[in-house]
Amino acid sequence: MQRIDKDDTDKFDMVIRKRIKEEGLEQPSLNFTNAIISKIEAEKRPRQVLGYKPLINKKIWWGIIAIVLGGFAFLLYGDAVAKNDWWPEKILLEFGKIDVLDQMPEFSVSDIYVYAFIGLAFFVGLQIVLLKNHFDKRYFFK
Repeated sequence: MQRIDKDDTDKFDMVIRKRIKEEGLEQPSLNFTNAIISKIEAEKRPRQVLGYKPLINKKIWWGIIAIVLGGFAFLLYGDAVAKNDWWPEKILLEFGKIDVLDQMPEFSVSDIYVYAFIGLAFFVGLQIVLLKNHFDKRYFFK
């Protein structure tokens, strides 16, 4: 640690006084007070709160639901006999014979792993809910 002597502070004081005399004190503009007050008043005004606007609106969701339900209704009740000239029927029949589930090896899991996975999923979900509530309370804006 350096020790500051009285001579050093006197020299520093003299330099500062000399600079102030040369430069002069800075004067605020004529409407400085009015500008500050107007900024304070602008901060007091209520800000426009942005509402939640979903990325996909309700009309599009209803359209997607209608298309999916229409597709299911066609599959269940529609006429499935359709003739396609551009796709040979033999290829379709070959694709129908392929059974992917029979070719997969069996995989067995013990009950302990199933319970552990269910517990882990439960506590991860609980953690998400708790963190969401924490951040909602912490970053709540009026």
